[in-house]
Amino acid sequence: MYPDYHMHTNFSDGHHTHDEMVYAAQASGFSEIGFSDHISLKPVAWAMDLKRLPELINLIGHIQKKSNSVTIRFGAEVDYIPGLVDQTRNLIKSMPLDYVIGSVHFIDDWNFDTDINGYNEIDIDMFYRAYFRLIGEAAQTGMFDIIGHADLAKKFAVYPSFKMQKIYEQCARIFSESGVVVELNTSGNNKPCAEFYPSVNFLEVLHHYRVPITLGSDAHVEQNIGQYFDEAINLLKSIGYKEIIGFKQRKRIPISI
Repeated sequence: MYPDYHMHTNFSDGHHTHDEMVYAAQASGFSEIGFSDHISLKPVAWAMDLKRLPELINLIGHIQKKSNSVTIRFGAEVDYIPGLVDQTRNLIKSMPLDYVIGSVHFIDDWNFDTDINGYNEIDIDMFYRAYFRLIGEAAQTGMFDIIGHADLAKKFAVYPSFKMQKIYEQCARIFSESGVVVELNTSGNNKPCAEFYPSVNFLEVLHHYRVPITLGSDAHVEQNIGQYFDEAINLLKSIGYKEIIGFKQRKRIPISI
């Protein structure tokens, strides 16, 4: 079973403890998982309380030492917020992380990932351009190892009037030049968009630009660990990928598929 690097516990908006997630992963045959609770410098209900970071660091270290059959990686899903790059960089440096997922959930102060009402008040074309500009900026900061759910803008099945090919090309070029990995986030299958993040077309462009891929289920409950991974691996193979990327202490580990 290939590693699942994107999952949330009850430290952020997940429903289960770390131990419960490890047990479920072990029961499902995983030999490696990574925890990636939400960390955001914007105070939001679904991100963890930053005052609990020392507790989280101690807990992950304890779980890593006691877990025999499942290798535990310490990750974080960190929001990219323009204007808070230095603070975010310092926060990341304060943790002994194996990898950092950089995600965009905000356009200015609008949390488009959860506030569906906002879509009625905006220009969708402008929203898409703003979102993809931000994930490009996130990659260029050098703070992040992985770009999370890279086309999250489509979550609620709201689409721009223009074709996305040019934006995909621009983003893939930036990702390639910045040296980031993009996750194939399988949770999109369960959302209104009903497809993985990124889309097949976007993945094909990423492959053309030699952008590496890792896997993440974005599980918020133990039952979703590794969801749709067989389908995801088959898709990557059909596009031409020969490997996915693992991580240890911010270093990449290629894994053949």
